[in-house]
Amino acid sequence: MSHYAGRGLAREPFSNSPDPNFLLATRQHATCLQELEISLRLRRGLNVVTGDIGTGKTTLCRSLLKIFASDPNTDVHLLLDPYFESREEFLRVILTSVSGLAPEPGLGLWALKEALKQQLFRLGMVEGRLVILVIDEGQKISRENLEILREMLNYETNTAKLLQIVIFGQRELEATLAAMPNLTDRINVRRRLAPLTFAETRAMIGHRLVVASGGGAPDVRFTWPAEALIHLRGGGSPRKTVRLCHMAMLEMLVRGHDHVGLAEARAAVRPEPSGRPHPRLRAALAATAGICLMLGGLWLSLGRRGPVFNADRQAATRTAAPQPVAEPKARIGGPSVEGLTLQPRESDAVPAAKATLTGPGPDLGPVVRVKVTAPAPPMPQVSAPDSRPRAVLRAENGRIGQGRPE
Repeated sequence: MSHYAGRGLAREPFSNSPDPNFLLATRQHATCLQELEISLRLRRGLNVVTGDIGTGKTTLCRSLLKIFASDPNTDVHLLLDPYFESREEFLRVILTSVSGLAPEPGLGLWALKEALKQQLFRLGMVEGRLVILVIDEGQKISRENLEILREMLNYETNTAKLLQIVIFGQRELEATLAAMPNLTDRINVRRRLAPLTFAETRAMIGHRLVVASGGGAPDVRFTWPAEALIHLRGGGSPRKTVRLCHMAMLEMLVRGHDHVGLAEARAAVRPEPSGRPHPRLRAALAATAGICLMLGGLWLSLGRRGPVFNADRQAATRTAAPQPVAEPKARIGGPSVEGLTLQPRESDAVPAAKATLTGPGPDLGPVVRVKVTAPAPPMPQVSAPDSRPRAVLRAENGRIGQGRPE
């Protein structure tokens, strides 16, 4: 605590240990703690508390243990790691904790159950003690061992259960319990811890500073913008909030300030070592980029479709008038022009002059105009004059000697 000398703090205010003295009695935490205490004292059996990582389950568990620690008629047994490979091993650990004696190595599953049942009857009926089994990290319990706990709930009298069970676990435990309706139906208190609100985050920071200063007014304070940034980055998680506040106070000491302001908070919530921004910041940037792309695409679409909208609006007003079509032109007897070829028949009399035929077309629209041009008649064959002598020509015609004298 030498680095906090002169700051009015007797201990570290933002320790990551689950100290129950630092638990802020928010509405949900205080309600959950009271319901658990009532259920345990009334010996109602099974109770389950779940929540996301860092929502204060372990601190709440230590606070519950602190309540019953001063009760001489209560035996509280804490199981920190409930993962066991076999049911026999799970029962051995519980029997050893309840009785204080290790069972014989050769005992099987049925013998271990009977030994545990007799110990619970002796403690609950003969000695009148309240036996509580608190299990942390409950998401590690297998379904087989949860079934063992359900069977333990059958150890009861006509008025009360002999073993009281409280399970603290992450949200993964909820899916396991949902698959076991015979166990879920026996739960008396079932609570899910939610993240803190901004007001609760501010109250938690102030509460920890007061507790660390010994109950007096601390010399260190957090400004409102700093608390807002820490709450936003921590997401309302008490564990993350404590870690960020610790980093902000170290930054305050390095800079020689007497309060944690926005600059210290920004230094505490700096990007991750990998260089990537925080997931919440990445999500906000991605959402902003998506909105910009959507607006840009909408603007381009409106700019390009403006004339089309006008044309569509005009076409909608002309429901009775058909749209004109292009006039296809073709030459009869010639090659295909614009996709249309007309072949004349020999029996058709083609007029010598040009004619214009007007009539409805079946596939070209309401009105089709076809211009037909008659082909030119064939030109007569004209032979070239013969350049040979006349005598030769007369001889060929059989008129040699019969012609007129030269």
